[in-house]
Amino acid sequence: MTSGQTDIVIVGGGIAGLSLAALLGQIGLNITLVEPHAPPPMEQIKPTGRTVALMNTSLNILKSTQVLERIGPFTNPMERMRIIDDSMQGAKPIHVEFEAEETGKPYFGLNIPNGILRAALFERVQALESVRIISASLVNYEAHETEIIAHFDDGTKIPAKLIIGADGRQSVVRTLAGIDARIQAYDQSAVTCLIAHSRSHENTSTEFHRPAGPLAFVPLPGNRSSVVWVEKTDRAEEIMRLKKSEFIQALAEQGGEILGEITLEAGPECWPLSSVQAKSLRGPRVVILAEAAHVMSPVTAQGLNLSLRDIAALSELIADAARLGLDIGASGILKNFEKRRSFDIATRVFGVDGMNRAVSTDRRVLKKLRRAGLKTVGFCSPLKTLAVEIGLAPQIDQGRLSRGESL
Repeated sequence: MTSGQTDIVIVGGGIAGLSLAALLGQIGLNITLVEPHAPPPMEQIKPTGRTVALMNTSLNILKSTQVLERIGPFTNPMERMRIIDDSMQGAKPIHVEFEAEETGKPYFGLNIPNGILRAALFERVQALESVRIISASLVNYEAHETEIIAHFDDGTKIPAKLIIGADGRQSVVRTLAGIDARIQAYDQSAVTCLIAHSRSHENTSTEFHRPAGPLAFVPLPGNRSSVVWVEKTDRAEEIMRLKKSEFIQALAEQGGEILGEITLEAGPECWPLSSVQAKSLRGPRVVILAEAAHVMSPVTAQGLNLSLRDIAALSELIADAARLGLDIGASGILKNFEKRRSFDIATRVFGVDGMNRAVSTDRRVLKKLRRAGLKTVGFCSPLKTLAVEIGLAPQIDQGRLSRGESL
């Protein structure tokens, strides 16, 4: 059964796919969004420790989807970034703080609950007449010179100009397109939870550098914080088996005491960490982005920020082509997308992998080198500014959406 023509099929209704559907649907392109698991309404979202720290350029992109005001009460600004290295037994911990006001901004970005953001984006996309959402799974496609036909598990076939894979690290689109990926499993898992605490977080995101991996406390409204606690996988599994009181005590001992007395509000949850980098971003009338193209450790919170730059770049290229009456699935446009995004993706994946290894090392020499570097950054204002520009406010691929301009 063939269902009506659409301009673009977007496979994946996570934050990335929904953001892309909202941006492209708002300019009048006919979008079919494929997502078999719709989120519940915002009012029914239960709090969890799964949040995303979005920097200001990413917020500019998200603002164009028209959901920021809707989620505002659930977000918390990050006015200060604090790194504490306490990886050397018997040595004094090293503290380095980065102030947003030093960059001329009131905050570096916002910490946003994943579930709330996805639900708000889903509501936004549902409200667009140009977007239809289907609950199905892509099983195959046929790429032709002027169109591509998507085949779904319910027998439906949908002709389009382009298929976009925003379907995560196990991407079906990437597999069907025959795009290889470098996949590296870390012997680490991330434990997340939501805590309340007696001391104010003062809008400060704190990251501890420890031999097993980073531990981050990221501020949320009220005296609440989301926690990302990276450990060796065996240890993470032990942590997940702890009684609630034992878990709280273990977390406090690892650094939670900086926030005073803590209580557990949601979680813990746990998932294994890995690194994924696709060797290409495109095939004939197919393109992949976000976690279908790259996955990183949560250290430095780069993941969704990088994905939103993918979304902005592709949206801008497609919008420009559509306004000129060009074929939005033409190979030249997809080639330009890959060219535009490759350097940013490659440097971020490499950099975050290197940072994760540097933070999660037991080797004394590397610990000393890392601590010396961190201490130097802390004492040298120009280096602190450079660190902010590279890590927290990247200048690579600053398109018009990242600058706060319209699509």
